[in-house]
Amino acid sequence: MIISHKYKYIFIKTTKTAGTSVEIALSKFCGEDDVITPLMAKDEVMRKKQGGMGPQNFEHRRKLSEYYKGDWWRLVTQGKRPKHTLFWNHITAKQIKARISPDIWNSYYKFCFVRNPWDRAVSRYFWNIERDGVQENLDDSLQNNDPNSNFEIYSIDGQVAVDFVGKYENLLADLTTVCEKLDIPFGGELPRAKGTSRKTKKHYSDILSAAQADYIRQKCSQEVELFDYQYAKASQV
Repeated sequence: MIISHKYKYIFIKTTKTAGTSVEIALSKFCGEDDVITPLMAKDEVMRKKQGGMGPQNFEHRRKLSEYYKGDWWRLVTQGKRPKHTLFWNHITAKQIKARISPDIWNSYYKFCFVRNPWDRAVSRYFWNIERDGVQENLDDSLQNNDPNSNFEIYSIDGQVAVDFVGKYENLLADLTTVCEKLDIPFGGELPRAKGTSRKTKKHYSDILSAAQADYIRQKCSQEVELFDYQYAKASQV
């Protein structure tokens, strides 16, 4: 997630939509006052190699009235003042709005990316396997990882809360459109972060059963309708 005071935008990071790649690309143009949330260690290495700015301004020092017993112990024994995390990776629009001034929320350009819900669910399934090192059942993955979780990130009270929703399927063009609007000197270089977790080239329709596809359709009905996503067979692509 990025809040750029330099270019006056808020990038809300959804899951499995190349958000880390977008974050790395945008962090090259951030200023010292901008909010940048941390990535996984290997992604921070990529960000550094790409010349992007690392995590900053996502925490604030706790007031003395906010200290817990352990905070006082660390202050006395280690000289460390405790910090409070204000912003994190997949923080929701509602949480961001509650943590910034109304002027910033209302005037900054807010954007995010979405992805075909069926393809995203399969991507999440393979990502979980790589991250946890455990072979998870696909039915369990769908039950444990709400396919509609992204809508909850960029909406407030059931309404889309951003100014622009780009599509993963049109990622580079949509990001370029955003950068042109904001006068960000983006040159089209988009790193491929977290792009190796899917160990098969099979189309999502060759992986999902009819019941699983229907479950995703029902859970993600808002995104399907809003962004005209279709469940396509591999032969139709």
